[in-house]
Formats: sequence, C-alpha cells, structure tokens
Amino acid sequence: MTSTISEVAVALGRLIELSILGKATIILVIGLTVVMLFRRARASVRHLLLAATLAAVLILPLIILVAPEVTIGVSASQSSESTDLRMAAPSVILTAPTGAGFLSRATESAPWSLPSWMTIIRTVWLAGALLLLAQLAVDLRRLYRTRREGMLWMESRELMQWLAGECGVRRKVEVLLHEDIPGPLTCGIWRPVILLPDEACEWNEADLRRALVHELEHVRRGDWAIQLAARATCILYWFHPLVWVAFRWLSLEAERAADDAVVRSAEHTEYADQLVSLARRLSKAQAQSALGMANRSDLSARVSALLDDSQRRGRAGRLATASALSVAGLLVLTLAPVHAVTLPMKQTTASTQTPGSQRTVTGERVGSGLDRALVRAAGDGDILVIDELLRVGADVNCTIEVNGVASSPLIRAARGGQLDAVRLLLDRGADPNLAVWEGSALILAAAEGYVDIVSLLLDRGASIDQATKFGDNALHRASANGYLEVVKLLVARGADVNARAQAVATTVIVGKSTMNLIEVKTDGMIQSKQGEWKTPLGVAASGRHRDIVAFLLASGARE
Repeated sequence: MTSTISEVAVALGRLIELSILGKATIILVIGLTVVMLFRRARASVRHLLLAATLAAVLILPLIILVAPEVTIGVSASQSSESTDLRMAAPSVILTAPTGAGFLSRATESAPWSLPSWMTIIRTVWLAGALLLLAQLAVDLRRLYRTRREGMLWMESRELMQWLAGECGVRRKVEVLLHEDIPGPLTCGIWRPVILLPDEACEWNEADLRRALVHELEHVRRGDWAIQLAARATCILYWFHPLVWVAFRWLSLEAERAADDAVVRSAEHTEYADQLVSLARRLSKAQAQSALGMANRSDLSARVSALLDDSQRRGRAGRLATASALSVAGLLVLTLAPVHAVTLPMKQTTASTQTPGSQRTVTGERVGSGLDRALVRAAGDGDILVIDELLRVGADVNCTIEVNGVASSPLIRAARGGQLDAVRLLLDRGADPNLAVWEGSALILAAAEGYVDIVSLLLDRGASIDQATKFGDNALHRASANGYLEVVKLLVARGADVNARAQAVATTVIVGKSTMNLIEVKTDGMIQSKQGEWKTPLGVAASGRHRDIVAFLLASGARE
C-alpha cells in the first residue's frame, strides 16, 4: 500500500498538470467531506466552506508556480523505477509489438510525428476551458443587456431603503423591472441591482418584502462575486466532476442562506408556497450568471429545509469565516509546494548492468541504443519518450558522446533549457553532480542563462562550487556570458564571488619561437593570457558586462 502511494505521488509530480489535478482533488475531497460532516450546521457556514474550497482550488496553480518547491524523497525501490525494469531482457523489448515500434521511433529520427498524448490532453483541456469561457461571456452579455433595458422602479425606493437598513446593506441597491425576467434576480458587484418581473408591481406587500429581503441577503453576502469566482473554477477544471459537485452545492447553500434571512421575520409555510409559485414560472432561458430566488432543481431541498424546525439558521460569524479561510489557505499553501521525487538508489555495477551496454573499469557505461535515444529525447524535452525509455531500461545517469561531445541526459536537458525534462530526470534518480569534460548540468545551465533550471538543480543537491577541468564553475560561466539573474541567484545561494580557478597552460608555436600561454575557456569566449587566475569578476570585466561587475563588487568581489 505504501509503495502504491509512493508511486502515485512520484507520478503526479512528473508533470505540473498532473500535480495540479492531484492536489486539487485532495482539496476538493477534504472540503466536500467537511461540508457533509457539517450537514446540520447553518447553510451560511456550509456555503462559506464550499466557497473557501473552490477558492483554494482556483489559486492552486498560481501557488504551485510561484511558491518555492518542497521536495519529499521517495526510495527508488518503492517507485516504478525499480531494478527489475532496468534488467528487462532485450528479447522482451524487441519482440513485443509495442516495444519494437517504440524502440524504432525512439532511435530513428523522423521529420514529423504525431503529437504526444500530453500535447493532445493539454489541447483538449484548453479547448474546453475556452468554450466554457465563451459561454460565460455570452451569459454576462445577456445579463448586461437585460440590466440596461430594465426600467427603474421608483415606487420601491422607500421600501428598499428601509429593508436594506434592516438587512445590514450599506450600499445603494436599485430595483429594475423587466418583462423577460421570470423571477427575482441579483447581479452586480460594485453597483448591485435587483431585477424583478413586470408583474412584481401587482404582488402583495408580504410577497414583495420576502423577495426583496432574499435578494438583499445575496447582496450583503457578496454572493454574486463568489458565484463568478466559482464559475471560473469550473472553467479551469471543467472535466473534474468534484468541481461541479462543489459548484452545485455552493449555489444551493447560497439560496438556503438567503432563505434563512427571509424566515427570520416571515412565516415558513407562506414563503415555501411563494417559492413553489415562482418556480412554476421559471423559464429555461433564465440567465445562468445571475442568482435566482427560485430554481427548480434545488426547490425541493430548499422547501424541505424551510419546513425543518430542527435546522439551524443564521449568519456565519466572524470566527467561522476567519477559521474557514485560514484552514483553506493553510491547506493550499501546504500542498502546493510539495513535490515527491525519487531518491537515487545506490547499486553495484553488476546489479545495474543493462543488456546491450558496456561499462568501463570505473563503472561508467558506454552508451547503448536506448541511452543514445534517452540523451536525444532529453535534449528535445520529450517527456513521454524519456519516461518510456527509462521504463524499458535506459540508464538515467549514462554518459555518451553526441557529435563528438560527451553528455548525459540531465546535462543535455539542462543545456537545452528543457525544465520539465530536467525535473523528470531528477525525479527518476539523475545525479545532479554528474559531470563531463564541459561541466555539470548546473554549470552548463548557468552558461546558457536558464535561471529556473539552475534553481531546480540547486534545490536537488547540485554542488554550487563544482568546477570543470578548466577550473571554472557555474558562477564563472554565468558572469562570463552576461547572465545577471543567474549570477544573482548563485550568489544568493552561497557561491563564492572570489572563487579562483587556475587556467590551463597551452603551448602556441609562432614562427620559430615557442610561447607558453594560459588558455581561458568559457562558452562564447576564448582568451589566451599569461600566468593568470580567473575569477567571476575578471571574466565579467573581460566580457564588458558592467552590470555584473557592479553587482559582484557590491557583493564583496575583489579585483
């Protein structure tokens, strides 16, 4: 059971979309469970809990994107990257129809291929969200036109002022009459209005008073703004059934809370009769973005609650409001940054030997076909191909030569700016400090100016002071190439601004004389200087990166 939970946690952390959906599901399950446990509480309290739950789900993606990551290590033996997958026999891989097809696609470059499953899923997700957003825009446009065409009911102003004072509404609320309105509606945030059907002029005073009190309670509670935010959540997670369940419950509890405000000063049975009468006149064309006093789908639940004398009623107090919002905020802030990763499992050379590959006496494996395909997929950032190659036995820490240059999957992904691929490889056990002659993943990411990748590698244990055979480290490379934001990040994370690296001595023959020089190599810049040490400040000055020079001097760098 623990192993299964670990596998699910790691799988959800591989892609940000899966991470968002998994955490949103957890929040929704917790929120809906709490609401069911509070079924005998006030409707206003349940509405508050549902609103806090949907708000937490709505802001979850933003928190995930901006919050610093908190990693939880999962043993590699408990995840799907177990040793037996790495030891799969080649006959199994090559004879299985799907395996053979995949292997040929992964190891041969094709000019065009079908979109990945993740690309298709993202496209469908976006298309559905845009469709629902367009529907909301149409609803709001229709409601705006109805409000603009409504006739101001001057005769109700005196009654409205008195009722607003009784309900605690301090804002000015106008009453509009419109022939196409089947029942009382409320809309508007800064300038709320109550829309009534033309026939409201003929209602008796008791019916009119109950209808206005109901709508004023919506205004006082800010239910229309909450309803729009809930619709936004449904648009973002349009395919998630629990989001729609929460939205429907939220709409019902908003109406029940407004009903409770009415029955504080009205007879329960008379108000129930009025709701039934209004519901009979409701049209299917009712604007979906307004709050209606009577809704056919919720009518039976509301009438039952009105006639239930044991049901608690009243407004949610400040303590309940503060508690619900605090718990929801704490829950989303706790879940959002959490990221499960696979801890690399130490193995012997014999136990990790993969068919079709060879290892040197130092244990470094010379690339097999799978490894070469993995390095290429890492450079392209193809998440699905990387995942499948690792499952069928590719070595996440292999080092092979690509176009005569040694590389590894992590180094290739970091150098190419493939953040998602870097994260996936680290999750699957890639060594952040594995280095080739050009440097480690951190050094090469810093040399290219990829701030997010540099930050992720440091979070996962990359050594900030690791240097190449030429003696330069990540700070040298970023300073030499003019990437100020990377330099600031490295210095903030503890890089030595005065790190010195001895240059490599070379011999240059000019005519008949021989000259010993010191060759300084950085990406994009090769200089030959005699007997010098290189520092971040020195290489920044050589590259004429004045902003970096000023920052390093302010950070304590010495000439």
